[in-house]
Amino acid sequence: MAGHVVLAVAATLLLAAQPNRSPSPIALALAAGEAARPDQGTVATSPGGRARYTEEMQAGEAAFAGREDPALLTAAIGRFSAAAALQPGDPAALLSLARAQAFRAQATREAARDSWREASRAAEQALRTTAPAFAEAVDRGEDPGRAATKVDRAGAAPLYWFALATMGMAQARGMVAVLAVKDAARAMMERAAALDERVDFAGPRRALGAWLATLPSAAGGGAGAARSQFERAHSLFPEYQLARVRDAEILAVLLQDRKRFEAYLGEVLAFDDARAPAIGPENRLAKRLARELLARKERLF
Repeated sequence: MAGHVVLAVAATLLLAAQPNRSPSPIALALAAGEAARPDQGTVATSPGGRARYTEEMQAGEAAFAGREDPALLTAAIGRFSAAAALQPGDPAALLSLARAQAFRAQATREAARDSWREASRAAEQALRTTAPAFAEAVDRGEDPGRAATKVDRAGAAPLYWFALATMGMAQARGMVAVLAVKDAARAMMERAAALDERVDFAGPRRALGAWLATLPSAAGGGAGAARSQFERAHSLFPEYQLARVRDAEILAVLLQDRKRFEAYLGEVLAFDDARAPAIGPENRLAKRLARELLARKERLF
């Protein structure tokens, strides 16, 4: 049967986390792409089904507007999940679900592992719909990073969320898992950036900045490469404050540049949320993270 990328990634993480053990038959089957894809069900094409889908999506967006409230975020996830079930493979519902799960993963550390996994599942299903050539390639056993070259602009957003969630899932597990997926995740994210760097408020540039900071220059990473990505993210969406938080948290700490660290976090805390109400929840999350980083300043420098 056709393989499922999320399950293959999970198998990779399992094998990477247990390097001294022989892989189980189940793990080998998953890594070989022999696990069935999730049941796609029947698309709701009746007028009643379409009306219910629209209702669930509208209710999900209304709840997601208040995503700082965990109860409303949970409600949004439930509504988007219901919409996705009514219209299996529908990119709009799946991307809304991936976005909501990604916000939960970043806002609530204890939920990160499960939320990134669910974001990855939703994003991959959307990617399969928008980029069938990608799906065909990975089902043949091709590496997801290489298969990403077959994604066109229509698949930029699903590819971005899938790459981001894949790395997030690995980071929640630990460094061994990160090392297992970093090359594929980076290749997918670089392709997403080339297709549409503006997705999620310059999310591809923001992610690459964070990831490249930890790689040596010989591998295309390093401080210079990371700084270039972060600066591009800043220039595209200067009002999106999580970019400055990630820059301070990762690049400034790596360089031991205390001045950069304090300046960026100061800008985050001073930002007037009324200037960008649509991303108010993300900017208020950025302020919370900035305060936490400043509280740890003496241990970081």
